[in-house]
Amino acid sequence: MASYEYVESAIIFNLDTKTNLRSFKHTAKDFGKHADAYKFVVSFFDDYGEFPSPELLCENFPTLDQTAQSLNFDYALETFKDQVLQRKLLQAFQAQRDTILINAKQALSNLLVDLTDIEVEVDEDVIAYDMGNLERLEEWRERTEKRKMGDGLMGIPTSFKSVNQSGVGWMPGELIAMFARPSVGKTWLCVHTAAVAVKNGFRTLFISTEMPSSTINMRLDVVLANMMGYKISHTALRRGEALDEKQYAKFLEETNNNSLLICDHIAGRVGMSLESIASLIRKHNPEFVVIDGVYLISTSDNKKAMWEQSHTLFYGLKNLATSTNTPIVVSTQANREAGNKFIAPKADQVAFGDALIRAADAVFGMALIEDYPDKRLIQFEKYRDGELPIDYTVMDWKIDSGEIVEVPNFEWGDF
Repeated sequence: MASYEYVESAIIFNLDTKTNLRSFKHTAKDFGKHADAYKFVVSFFDDYGEFPSPELLCENFPTLDQTAQSLNFDYALETFKDQVLQRKLLQAFQAQRDTILINAKQALSNLLVDLTDIEVEVDEDVIAYDMGNLERLEEWRERTEKRKMGDGLMGIPTSFKSVNQSGVGWMPGELIAMFARPSVGKTWLCVHTAAVAVKNGFRTLFISTEMPSSTINMRLDVVLANMMGYKISHTALRRGEALDEKQYAKFLEETNNNSLLICDHIAGRVGMSLESIASLIRKHNPEFVVIDGVYLISTSDNKKAMWEQSHTLFYGLKNLATSTNTPIVVSTQANREAGNKFIAPKADQVAFGDALIRAADAVFGMALIEDYPDKRLIQFEKYRDGELPIDYTVMDWKIDSGEIVEVPNFEWGDF
């Protein structure tokens, strides 16, 4: 294994991007030789918003090994982790050396406690709250910067202006669920949700368990085109009727940036499973995921009772969102108890909806509005412990032209 000094020098020289700095979870106390150099890099970035050059580092810290500049950062990071673990283990044993001679039983007890603490520190599945670093401060700084830029929204913009105005969209690690009776418009809202994310530059994975990708493509064309100032008819696309071919071609050329991935099947598999979707997300690393028809996804518990399968599915999706740091939006169906499509279904009107409510960060139902086929009611059942100042909202629903937008300051009397 490379020497401590060489690996630490490689770490210091490679802390030259925000990505590398963010991925480095250690503190100055984990360095055996170059703690001061690490503090210098962090302070320099905090003060100037950029990283010190290798020349400046060498000038201020001549003991840095300049030959380590070419060492791969990922390799250096893994080696550094092993070296930190070695030092901690040696320190734990050395700290009990004298106690062993006086009270071996007490030394064993102390050693077990120390080793458990070390295990928590190096276990990537858990995070110690009081590690003493300033990572959360840096995360707050990034959030405040984002709030100052553009429309001041953190996270993925939603389909709802009232949500976006709160300053927080769909955040990394969140599970968002929508439900309605068939033909109310769940797929169109899923399409719109994905289109909003793509329009704002977020790499999005759209998974459809019911409709083929060709059908989803047509709907996305109409919605995205409307957002971008083009007018394309969904009816014309679906029926092969006349439309402005040049305008359609121009729109398609403008959207050719590979920011939206669509999946209607997974090779070599019958249907879709929670495990295969997890593999798909990890493979393509999207920033946002939309799953239309989540109730058709199977789990490894398919031989168990339906309530157990539902629990596994929704909590599995929540864990997937958290572990990949990706917001996931899913749609599912309300059951026959919610037979009146003009009343937004409640959570207990979704098959085993109690699991969905507990697992999801935001949940809302959809309904038609009687005598107004071009409107949809959105009823929020759960939203981040009630942070949203509204219980429901209304959407314009002109799907042939892709005009799906929240009605500003609506009044029921307007209808």
